[in-house]
Amino acid sequence: MYFLTLKDPNYMVKGSRDPLGFQVLWQQAGRTVIPALSTVSNNIRDFQVMALARFCHKAFKVPNRDELAFFLCFEQLMAYVRFVESNGYDSFNGIDKVTRIMAADDKHLSLSVGSDDQLLSNQKSYGIWGKYNRPFEEIGLGNDNELNNVQQQKLDENKKLLHVVEKLATKKGAQHTIDKDMLSELTSVFARPKNEERRSYIAHLLKDKFEGTLLGLAVDMPELTEKSFYEQLDILEAKTSDNGFALQIQKLRSTERVLSPLNRVFRYLQGQSYWSFKEIENDDLIHEWTKRAPFSGPTLIHERFSAILNSTNRELVTGLAYVNSEVCARRGSEPWLTITTDGVEVNHFEGGFTQPGYDPLTENDYTYFLNTWFQLFKQLN
Repeated sequence: MYFLTLKDPNYMVKGSRDPLGFQVLWQQAGRTVIPALSTVSNNIRDFQVMALARFCHKAFKVPNRDELAFFLCFEQLMAYVRFVESNGYDSFNGIDKVTRIMAADDKHLSLSVGSDDQLLSNQKSYGIWGKYNRPFEEIGLGNDNELNNVQQQKLDENKKLLHVVEKLATKKGAQHTIDKDMLSELTSVFARPKNEERRSYIAHLLKDKFEGTLLGLAVDMPELTEKSFYEQLDILEAKTSDNGFALQIQKLRSTERVLSPLNRVFRYLQGQSYWSFKEIENDDLIHEWTKRAPFSGPTLIHERFSAILNSTNRELVTGLAYVNSEVCARRGSEPWLTITTDGVEVNHFEGGFTQPGYDPLTENDYTYFLNTWFQLFKQLN
């Protein structure tokens, strides 16, 4: 027998299904503080894989046309090494397949670009390459001489690792077989970053647009990593002596205090196929979510959105419908909501949910890359 429960609010449609175009808005706002991280580039071990692969690509003179094939095979090798090093407790994309293969009786592993060997249905898109390639380049890790020296040391100190990688560099994605028993001898790759490696990652991954203000505050107050989004913002603003940083933190807070309630109302509207204007005008949740605390303050988005938030229920819903129609028009798709003479028709229900206990003063929907930043900070300290 199956039991249905409320949908987890974290399970929301994102990306191209973003009905109000808020993804671009919050990411642009987040870039005013954190320059290059993404929402998914939050694992230092994935950065370690990327750093060593990029170094080997140059060191072994892998032709550019073969770089992706080399990387996919290298990622497969590192996934099996991670599994052994962590006794199966590490978490990464492809862990399910790695677990099955490592549990099988076969004493050998196959590495190649073939579909049977790839860790995911599309390893390029859903693996480390798709998640880390862009931030790795934008952050400039590949050009850090100190970090490159660390990669050379890893190869010099582990001749078996050097031998396997040299083989992969010449294979151009063709099948290469290794012994499972060898994996335990390659685990030094994932030693916790220290000294030069740690310094390099801190310098690149934890930089901000305020000359290290965020890092300095986090070092002084490591408890920040365990705080909620708004708690972090409140503490950062209160403790900083940098007025520019404080103002930007204020703007992030105000931006989310607009975007999150509007997003929740839009998702709430998707809970039924039609709303009369009378229903909308009298709806307590819409009023509670948007009027509990009158909004004012500087934001990093167009004032149109704060005006929608501060309007009546009916004007608010109508405003959201117009925003959605503009977003859909740019994408060449039909709007999710249609305004009629008497109310609003809901044409698309994907991603809709209701959380009656939602508190716009304490709960956020978007992260502004702070979550990624603090996750990496914890791993490096």
